[in-house]
Amino acid sequence: MDLKNNHFSRRDFLRNAAMGAVGVGIGAMGINGFRETFGADSDTDMLSKSRVIAVKDIGIISKSAPDQIRVDKMVDEGMFALTGKKTTKDAWRCFFTSEDVVGVKINPIGGKLLSTRPEVVNAIIAGLLAAGVKENNIIVWDRFEEHLVSAGYEVNRGTAGVRYYGTEHTAGYDRDVYYESHDDDPKLRQDDGARSLFSRIVTQQTTAIINVPVMKDHGIAGVTLCLKNIGFGVINNTPRFHSSPYYCDPASAEVCAHPAIKNKLRLHIVDALQACFSGGPRPKASNTIWNEEQLFFGTDPVVIDRIGLDIIDAKRRENRLMPVSQKAKHIVNAGKKGLGKYEMKDIEYIKLRR
Repeated sequence: MDLKNNHFSRRDFLRNAAMGAVGVGIGAMGINGFRETFGADSDTDMLSKSRVIAVKDIGIISKSAPDQIRVDKMVDEGMFALTGKKTTKDAWRCFFTSEDVVGVKINPIGGKLLSTRPEVVNAIIAGLLAAGVKENNIIVWDRFEEHLVSAGYEVNRGTAGVRYYGTEHTAGYDRDVYYESHDDDPKLRQDDGARSLFSRIVTQQTTAIINVPVMKDHGIAGVTLCLKNIGFGVINNTPRFHSSPYYCDPASAEVCAHPAIKNKLRLHIVDALQACFSGGPRPKASNTIWNEEQLFFGTDPVVIDRIGLDIIDAKRRENRLMPVSQKAKHIVNAGKKGLGKYEMKDIEYIKLRR
């Protein structure tokens, strides 16, 4: 896709929404459109309803890191249930081909205390390799390279092995591809004014994206899960969207709807092996982190975020804290804008236990 001069403003978003053209990932295109566009295997048993898979492995979190073999099995089971396939290769080939360059967008802002776990990333890499994706055509990334390092990832910009690097310090931003919005605080705008530039990792260096957020509360947006990990992780100039009355909305949804990302975003896998109910997105202490021991799989970011929000609010109630659902308006609004399903009656929610 030629993304040059691919500018997307709030006016564009509203026009596309009125035409029914706004969407993200497979949920927007339908599985048949996905097959035709990307050439992935065509006999996937996926339904018109948004399907979310939750895989729970009780006891996987101990004092040490989770066992890699157990995480691998969780990822296999989740992908098998999501796709209806029976082998790792076949499941991952429903989404990716050997010609893809795949960006694995993680969330490392919580450092080693609470970030996307390397064990989950390793299992995803194994699935991509099984599908035939070349090792050096896998890029594990985030906006800030220093966050990757603080979370325990080693930077690799070379021509051998899986690559690990950030937008800032390595890839940079694409001045020709941006999201423009005046639903912000002008006092907090940075050098690009009302424009937020997209990462070159998205616009120039990948053909497909996997979103791998962590289940956490967020002091401004209520929660940070699929929508916010993409919405605020693939562009610059984001502080302007945080203040009242916006609280990261509508930017979270509108960035996800931008053609630069929606046409590449194929899969969401939420790392909820551990989760945070207070102090997120960068908790300072472990007393607000609990062992949720789950991974979530799907193609609809709205309903996955809805499920995660419900889980976080339940944990907050257990700890006599107010719910954050009143802050997380970006999720319900993303549903209203056609980015996915918000109502539980419209989804197929499959819970598996190992």
